[in-house]
Amino acid sequence: MKALAVEDVGQRIVEWYSCIITKDVKQAKKLKPEVDLMIVNMEPDDKMLAYYQLVSMQYDLLMLKVSPAEAKANLDVTILENIASQSDDYLKFMYYYVWGRNEFYHKRYKSAIRTYKVAERLIEKVNDPVEKAEFYQKLGISYYHIDQYTFAFSYIEQALEIFEKDPSYIINVFTCKHILSGIYSELHQHEKAGAIYNELLIDTVPYPYNYAITNYNIGVNKITKKEYGNAIEYFMRAAEIQEFQSSVVYYKAKYHLINLQMRLGNYTEGLEKLEDELHNKGNSEIIAKLMICRGLYLEDDYSLIEQGLEVLESNEYFNECRAMGEEISEHYEENGDLKTVAYFADYIKEMKSKNILGVDQA
Repeated sequence: MKALAVEDVGQRIVEWYSCIITKDVKQAKKLKPEVDLMIVNMEPDDKMLAYYQLVSMQYDLLMLKVSPAEAKANLDVTILENIASQSDDYLKFMYYYVWGRNEFYHKRYKSAIRTYKVAERLIEKVNDPVEKAEFYQKLGISYYHIDQYTFAFSYIEQALEIFEKDPSYIINVFTCKHILSGIYSELHQHEKAGAIYNELLIDTVPYPYNYAITNYNIGVNKITKKEYGNAIEYFMRAAEIQEFQSSVVYYKAKYHLINLQMRLGNYTEGLEKLEDELHNKGNSEIIAKLMICRGLYLEDDYSLIEQGLEVLESNEYFNECRAMGEEISEHYEENGDLKTVAYFADYIKEMKSKNILGVDQA
């Protein structure tokens, strides 16, 4: 059985805790065995396990007060109340943190930021500096995904400053540096981005998966510089690393390899095989992008382009829509179709706006 995603388990604990604090005993009792089972089958995560234990204590306290006959034996209500009082502010923080984490997991970045900002008001109640750093990191990455680079940079730097003090958090250091280099890349400050990537190429060597991610991200950076041949080399290096091949990012690397071959005019094979693999995994983002590639480069079928963009929009992948819009516009400009180029100029602006504001405010 595949382990449950931490974010999905966390969201169920949030729902359970909501029932507990509103004293909805019937629903709280109904959710308890479900949450208990999900915890047993969850991916390892000490932070989420600790949150579950705190909420469980609140449940025990509720049952002692409203239904003593159903409560666990040998529980002291005074002791539980003292512990609950001391952990109350932290539980409030975790409630919004876990909720935001679930929104982020489902790529609802604007919603994640709104929820994280509520949690941030309670951040001083968190005593562990590393826990604060993890929060700043997630908030920074959320801002990065909606192109708010000033905020993203600020939060990531705060997280990095804390993580770098403890060598056991080296993976978090890598993640922060990848985001910073990504920001530099998006702002076309390629020299600064390159300096960080050069550091990461050395530092991640003992960590195969992270070394693969470094090569993958350098490939993405090369695309922004239109160095397509070099980008292919880095994606191929990433794809060859075994520890990378079970990740979602591996399929993104394979997509980029096919896409870049098409853009360079030397594509031979691989599209159908990757489409089959992805249909079994249900990756709508890459499936939609491959549909666009097929319509744009192989079959000259505009309806496939429209269908692919519709899938991306329906999933609110607005940043991907913008990037694909730029690629489509570039292709039609090369072919002298200025009417379509003008249409996609407006489309790109619309997707940028939606990515920043969200679909309800754009």
